[in-house]
Amino acid sequence: MDLVRGSLSVFALLNAAGWAALAAAWKFHPEWAERLPLQLGTHERYLKAAPKWARLAAALTGFWTLAAGLYLTAGHNTAPFIVIALFTAAAACLIIAIAAAGAVFGAVRPDPLPVSLEGGEQPL
Repeated sequence: MDLVRGSLSVFALLNAAGWAALAAAWKFHPEWAERLPLQLGTHERYLKAAPKWARLAAALTGFWTLAAGLYLTAGHNTAPFIVIALFTAAAACLIIAIAAAGAVFGAVRPDPLPVSLEGGEQPL
């Protein structure tokens, strides 16, 4: 069980490091989005939303860091208060990440297509 717990902690820390690197890149060098594969992030609306992407990545970094702490402490002779505090903080980071994902979606959503009415139709 310690091997599983240790591997989950390493996975969570690597995931946190990746999201931290993305958060720093989007915060300090948003033009680096052009280097993403398949030309993702090169459109103007993606570059404008870089600060929102950075907030999302920062929230996910916090979540994965706290998850790594949970994997390391839960199940051992750890005070229940510490486990509850880590779990609550991780849940709060996840809620912030969900809100940040909504802000990113709102920023990169394409404009709706114009609709032309047929003769005699009334708009809703």
